[in-house]
Amino acid sequence: MYNSKKISLIIPCLNEKKGLSEIFSQKPCFIDEVVVVDNGSTDETADVARAYGATVVSLFEKGYGGAHQAGIRVAKGDIIILIDGDATYPVTEIEALLSYMEKEGVDFLTGCRFPLKNKKAMPVYKQLSNGLFSWFLRKSFAIELVDAMTGMFVFKRNFWPIIKCTNKGMGFSFELKLNAWLNPNVKSAELYIEYRPRLGEVKFRAAYDGLKTVYDIATFFCYYKKKKDVLSVEPLSTTTTSSMKSGFCEKISLKPLSSLRHGIMSDILFELYIM
Repeated sequence: MYNSKKISLIIPCLNEKKGLSEIFSQKPCFIDEVVVVDNGSTDETADVARAYGATVVSLFEKGYGGAHQAGIRVAKGDIIILIDGDATYPVTEIEALLSYMEKEGVDFLTGCRFPLKNKKAMPVYKQLSNGLFSWFLRKSFAIELVDAMTGMFVFKRNFWPIIKCTNKGMGFSFELKLNAWLNPNVKSAELYIEYRPRLGEVKFRAAYDGLKTVYDIATFFCYYKKKKDVLSVEPLSTTTTSSMKSGFCEKISLKPLSSLRHGIMSDILFELYIM
């Protein structure tokens, strides 16, 4: 438990035995429950999870979002944490995220990966696509969300009915964020985290998943515009983002991220961010 709150960690997996072993070896002791959603693995993913005492949910219908939703349905924690099973999101930073969440009274928090501390942790094409998607969401929905496609989430369980996302695919990531950030009753924020090189095989299909994400964003945008007056959503123009400080982040305005630029790729991403 963390300050009297039960913590549940949910990890969707498809052949992630290497990543899971790394995650469990670094898992903080205050995490009460780990739910591993085995999304049709053909390796020893489920065996590794059970060996470490995790609850294993078998889900044969493939889908990133569907796996997350299956895990949330069985999780019992007051605070829900979502990460990927490839060890790219450091569980060692969970305590800093929880501390910030409690200190600032945040309901929904995501880990911001940019600027990348390790430039080799993410392929160039994914850096560019993340920058473009994030820029589009900021401009379309009037929010200052730096990392729209991050896969690390921390939120209060009682807010799930408010921000609930039904997207079964990769669109789950941005859709869940928008459900939270566009709701005036949910205090949302980002916090800088270190993003690490993945362990195991890459599952992301660049062309298919990229085009599907574009379609999902366009669909959500049309729905949002039609329902905006009904939902009375106000643009969150004062929402802030994150920067590195003392190992984790404090909220600052978006433009000071310029002081963190390193290298050509970061320069390109920064220009995309402030367009």
